[in-house]
Amino acid sequence: MDEVALAVRAVDGSGQPVPGVTVRVRRADHGSLVARSGTTDAAGVARLQVMPGWYIVQTEAGAFANVTRTDVRLAPGTEARLDLKLEPAVPFAGHVLDAAGKPVAGVRLRLVRSDDVEPLSPTESDADGRFRFEGVAAGTVVLHARKKGWNPLRLEIPTPTSELTVMLEGLSSLRLQVLDPQGRPLLGDAAWIRPVEREDDVESFTERTAESTVFRQLPAGRYLITGRYAPAPGCWWERTIEFQIPSGQQVEGAVSFEGIHGIGPWRGRAVDPTGRALGGIVRARMGPPEAAEPGLRGACEARTESDGHFVLPQVLGVPAALTLEAPEPSKFWRLEGGLPAENGASVVFRSGEGLLVGRVLRPDGKPQEHFRIDGTPVQAPQGEYARAVPLSHGYQWFLDAEGFAPALVRSEGRVNEELTVRDIVLEEGRTVRGRVVTDDGRTGVPMQEVELVETFDLEVRGQRAPQKVLTDPDGRYRFEHVARRLQALRVDAKLRGTVLHELMPGEDAPELRLVPGGELQGSVTDGGRVPLAGVELEVRCEGGFTVSAVTDVAGRYSAHVPGGRECFLHAVARPLNFPEPRSPPVSFSPQRIQLAPSSRQRIDVEPRQGLAVLHVAVNASREFVSAFILPGDVPLPRTPQALYALIRTGFDAEPLPSSWVSEEGQVVFSSGCLSAAAFDFRHLPLGHYTVFIRDETDGGGAVLRVPVDIERAGAHSLSLERPFNVSLITAPAPNAK
Repeated sequence: MDEVALAVRAVDGSGQPVPGVTVRVRRADHGSLVARSGTTDAAGVARLQVMPGWYIVQTEAGAFANVTRTDVRLAPGTEARLDLKLEPAVPFAGHVLDAAGKPVAGVRLRLVRSDDVEPLSPTESDADGRFRFEGVAAGTVVLHARKKGWNPLRLEIPTPTSELTVMLEGLSSLRLQVLDPQGRPLLGDAAWIRPVEREDDVESFTERTAESTVFRQLPAGRYLITGRYAPAPGCWWERTIEFQIPSGQQVEGAVSFEGIHGIGPWRGRAVDPTGRALGGIVRARMGPPEAAEPGLRGACEARTESDGHFVLPQVLGVPAALTLEAPEPSKFWRLEGGLPAENGASVVFRSGEGLLVGRVLRPDGKPQEHFRIDGTPVQAPQGEYARAVPLSHGYQWFLDAEGFAPALVRSEGRVNEELTVRDIVLEEGRTVRGRVVTDDGRTGVPMQEVELVETFDLEVRGQRAPQKVLTDPDGRYRFEHVARRLQALRVDAKLRGTVLHELMPGEDAPELRLVPGGELQGSVTDGGRVPLAGVELEVRCEGGFTVSAVTDVAGRYSAHVPGGRECFLHAVARPLNFPEPRSPPVSFSPQRIQLAPSSRQRIDVEPRQGLAVLHVAVNASREFVSAFILPGDVPLPRTPQALYALIRTGFDAEPLPSSWVSEEGQVVFSSGCLSAAAFDFRHLPLGHYTVFIRDETDGGGAVLRVPVDIERAGAHSLSLERPFNVSLITAPAPNAK
C-alpha cells in the first residue's frame, strides 16, 4: 500500500497562514509506532507522507496554543487536507517558593487543560524557582507540582496568568497515641493510617516507641487512623477516626478507648440444628466488618469445650455475627437464625456446606484405596471419599485410577445436608484404536495430536485437559481404558483440516478423515476506506475450534478456518498503551460464517455504528464473573452446549486498557481479572437486548439473564448482584431506559 499525502494547514483567527508550526502525526491504532513530523511553511502548510490509516495530529507553536485532533482518517489513494485554526497562546509563568519565601528548584510541573485530557509537556522550576509553559490556551487549567520531600500541590487556575506564585510546603509528621479505657497509652504498634482522598497508600516512614507511633513525611490531607486495643486474650477492639493533617507541620493525635467498657464474659453453647454439641473455634464480630469509615468495631474468639460451651471474655456488646471454624470436612459453620437473647443459651450453627460421600470399588468389589478426583490424588483406606457442597445444585466429577477407565459421577448436592452417592465400581474400559487420514481417505497423517474429549467439555479450553495421543508414522492412534459412554474425538491439523467425531459407547475403531478448511480473507476499515491496523480477530467454531488473526498495516487479514462448521468472527481493537490522548474507541459485532471445505471467502469487517453505551456493574470480581449481550429477547440456555453457542454468538465487552496516565502524570496499571466486575458495551443501536452474566467458581457455575430496553442514545447503567447471590436463575431487573 502506497503512502498518501497529508497537508496540514495552520491559520490564525483572521485566516492568515501561520508558518513555523511543528506538526506531529502518530498512528491511533497498532499500525506502526513510527511518528512523522514537519513544520508549516510560509503558506502555513506542513506536508507529510504517511501510510493510509487512523491518526492523531498534534501541533506546537510558541505564540499559539497547542492543538490536538484524535480522529484523523486517511484513505488509500487520496490526498488529505486538515485545516487547523490556532488560538493565540496566553502567558502562563510563575515561580515556586517555600513557606519562607525562598525559591524551590527542581519541582516537576504538569499542566492539563480542564476541557482536554492532553497535557502540555511538563517542565521543572529552575535555580530561581521560575517556570514557564508555552502553547497554553485561554481557559481553566489544572497545575500539578511535585518534588520528593515536599507536599504535592494541585491548583485549578484561570488563564492567562503571567506571574503565578506556587507555594510549596514541606511534608508533615503525626505523633499518634492509642489510649486504653483508663486513658493510658498503649504500645506503639497498635496504630495504622491511610489516606481518604488518594487511591494509593502514602509512602511514610514510621517510628514506633513504647507509647506512640510517629508517621513522618505525610502529604497534607484527610486520613483514616485506626487504633487497636486488646481487652483480653483472644479479643481485640479497633477504633477508626478521621484526622486532618495540615501542610508542613508536626501534629499530635490520639485514638482513645477511654470510657469504653465491654460486656464480659459472653457465654454460649455451640450446637448443630439437631442439638449436637460442636467443637471448634467460635469467632464473634462486633460492629462493621471493615474499618472503611470512622467507628468502633471488634472481634473475639474462643475454643469450645467438649460439650460445646464457649466463653468470649470481652465483647463490645451482643455480637453482630458469629461463625464457627470446625475440623474438616465441614470447616466453616454459620449462625442459624438470630442470636439468643439470653447470655449462656445454646447457639445453633449450620455448616454452610453440605457433603457428598461415596465409595470407589474395584471390579471384584474390594475398595480402591488410591485414586484421583478431578486429577487430585486421594488415599482412602476403605475406598471412601467426601466432597464439600458449598452451593445447592448439581455436581459432577471424575474418578480415575491406574489401569481403569475414568468414571463420571453426577449427583445433586444440598447445603447443610450429607448425602450418599452411589458406589462407583471401576471398569477397565475399552481400547479405541483408529487412523487419522487426509480427505482422500488413504493417506495417513503422522505425528498428529488426537484428543479424547467429554462432549460437555468441547467448548471449554483450560478447565479440564482432554486426553491426548500422537499418531504413528502411518497415522494410527490408540487410547487405552476408554469409558463406555458418549465422548468425542477431535483433531485440529490446522492447514490440513479438522475432524470432530462422536465416539459412541460401543465404538472402538473409528477412522478420522480430515475435512479441509477454507480460506477466510478480508479487511477491517472504519466503515469507509480507512484501514484499521492491529485489530485482533478470532473465529470461534462449534466443537471448540478457534482461529486467530491480526490485521496488518493495510487492515488486511487472512485465516484458515475449519470447513463445514458454523463459526462466528469476532473483532476487537485494543487501545494502545500510549499516554493520553487516545483515539475514540471502536466496537464490532460478531458475524456468522460457514465455509465449505477447500473454499475461499471474503468478509470485510466494519465497526458497529450505534448511539448508545451500556455500563454493566456486577457486585463481584472479574476473576469469577464475565458478561456478554445479544440483541433481542434471548431465552436462558438450558444446557452447557446452548450456553457455549450463545457465547460464540454474543457481543463481547470492551477490552480493558492495560495502563493509563492519571491527571498527576502517574502511569496506572490495570489489575486485570482482579479488578471490579464492570463491563462496557459501546456503539449499541437502540432496541431490546438480553444481558447474560456468567459466574464460575470451584463450586460450580450460575448464569443471570437480564432483559434490557435501550430507547435513547447516550450512556445507560445497570447494577446487578453476583449470579450466585440471586435466588432465581432468571431475575427481573430495572430496564436501562
